[in-house]
Amino acid sequence: MRFADIAGQRRLINSLIDAVESHRVPHAQLFAGAEGYGAFALAWAYAQFVSCTDKQHYHTSSPDELKADSCGKCPSCVKYQKLAHPDLHLIFPTTTTKRIDKNNESSLFIDLFRDFVIENDGYIDIESWLDYIKSDNKQGEINVRDANSIVSSLTMTVYESPYKIMIIWCADRMRHDAAPKLLKILEEPYEGTLFLLVSANTEAILPTILSRVQLVKVLPMESSAIASYLTTKRGLSYAEAQTIANSSSGNMLRALNYDNKEQKEIVGLFIEWTRAAFQYAQKASDILAISEKFAKLSREKQKIFLLTCSELMRECFMHKTQRQVSENLFPQEDEKFLTNFSKYLNENNIRSIYNLMEQALNHVMRNANAKILFFDLTIQVGKHLKEGK
Repeated sequence: MRFADIAGQRRLINSLIDAVESHRVPHAQLFAGAEGYGAFALAWAYAQFVSCTDKQHYHTSSPDELKADSCGKCPSCVKYQKLAHPDLHLIFPTTTTKRIDKNNESSLFIDLFRDFVIENDGYIDIESWLDYIKSDNKQGEINVRDANSIVSSLTMTVYESPYKIMIIWCADRMRHDAAPKLLKILEEPYEGTLFLLVSANTEAILPTILSRVQLVKVLPMESSAIASYLTTKRGLSYAEAQTIANSSSGNMLRALNYDNKEQKEIVGLFIEWTRAAFQYAQKASDILAISEKFAKLSREKQKIFLLTCSELMRECFMHKTQRQVSENLFPQEDEKFLTNFSKYLNENNIRSIYNLMEQALNHVMRNANAKILFFDLTIQVGKHLKEGK
């Protein structure tokens, strides 16, 4: 994976390049960003750049253009592009499956994981990975065997590169009995060791680990970068790619999995949900019914709903303030709802509602009870909407 293969994120990439070029590479970094922002792809490309023996430098003064990149041709790059470099170590969540029914750990799934990552250009998420290995809805985790593997792998001699690089994907899925095994090696790493942790949920990582890593905050992608990726990699027309990119909230996975029918279903569910929220004090049965409907959705669809809700709320608020949005998510037939609902939003309650959405999203990612979560969320949102009138 070269930096040039990544959609957008040029300013962040250039800051990583500066660190390498000035010999200020931290021994442990945490690439933190929502699934779909490309955190794993960035860590992969960064590891390849660090190890490249023929780095390419470009003469540019623009912060939005790459300063440098790995060559993609040297023996190191060729191996990195296959995720098969001897100095690259990969740790990721696993579970028992029909094929591996006990003592599961990353090393037993490494070939599958390489295929999964390469097939998806590095834009990966935990739900798709668990589906890929046929986990039968079991929750993946990084266990003690993985932690022992990390320690033993990093005691080995470097084969070809200046660094032994350990990428730990979904570091928030590390078991509490596994995490302590990493604390000492993170605090006193072996010479030439580089840890790259990747997480979409940093709140679930032990504070003692967070205090030992440097944060690399991965932000949403630019819509133009997503549109360009969809046209060049997926063969979409510019108009279609732009429409999807504008609806994706800077999230590549949402763009790649965009479904216009599903989008309309989410809008319909949003309207049904907000109407139930308005009735929180009179019709608890309606809130219970809508909460049960949410509980029947997969966690991935629950996450998509909450992410889309934030965009729908924003569109309603922009409508009230008579400002334009880049893409209208509400179909034309819902214009009346948009006008009526927007009256209940103001600068104060929209912030509170955004915060509630973000908290709910974090709870969903941490496997909270969906029925209870959405029941409480509906009531809280309803209270803020009543205050906005």
